[in-house]
Amino acid sequence: MGWFGPKRPLSADEWEWQLAAFRWLLEEFGGIEAHRGGMLATPDGACFLDSRLSGDARARELLGQVMAIAGIGDWPVRLVMADGATQLAQVSETLALTHEGRLAAGTFQMVDDGGGGWIAEIVASREQLADEAGLVATLGHETAHYYMTPSRRAAPGGPDCEELLTDLTAVWLGFGIFLGNSARYGHHQAGEGGGQWYVSGWQGYLSERALMTALAISETLAGRDPMAAAPYLKPHLASDLRDAARYVARRDMMADVMAADLAAYGAVVEARA
Repeated sequence: MGWFGPKRPLSADEWEWQLAAFRWLLEEFGGIEAHRGGMLATPDGACFLDSRLSGDARARELLGQVMAIAGIGDWPVRLVMADGATQLAQVSETLALTHEGRLAAGTFQMVDDGGGGWIAEIVASREQLADEAGLVATLGHETAHYYMTPSRRAAPGGPDCEELLTDLTAVWLGFGIFLGNSARYGHHQAGEGGGQWYVSGWQGYLSERALMTALAISETLAGRDPMAAAPYLKPHLASDLRDAARYVARRDMMADVMAADLAAYGAVVEARA
């Protein structure tokens, strides 16, 4: 590559884990041809059309669209929209507020369907109805959980990396723009007793730079130009994507991914009964 070539966008450990994660996805879910049959979801109205629906009905409509993009639109699912105020913590004299740590904006579990079977249940917050792009990011992550359920192979890196892998899988399924734009947020809201509070925090598990690297790898493997996502991204994310895309373009990504040693990450296939 040379001394003045593009620099690796992540640490060696993060980069190698992503390669292993992409190999895991290729081997578990149909290989490269299946991946190339997918799409990159964009927030320009092409994927998520304007709707007359509102509230919970709109959330259910968005989930249906998310699952269709992921290729599992016919899988049974129940969406529960939950109330509850976001927990905030004061961090300065100016009443700036922040979430402590990463925020899990939704949950996923398999539950009894009442008829002797199982159904996926996704829970999301009604607060996100005011931010449809953020809600799509949440539903994309939880849909990725559902998408991964047929696999009997442990996540690369084990349980500690499962949520990271779920974020990466959501990027793989086409939701990288939404996860990236929603990973870090900040907005003003009315404070108690008047005045304005600035609320900031994180949603999801992979860092912004890791998400943009995953997006560059995923789109390259899909045979698409990663930079097609740039116009839809926040400026600093577009810059991160450009750095990652330059590095990825200098490599044979399919060869790099397939050279990853899944056994080294504990991603062995579980024995079937």
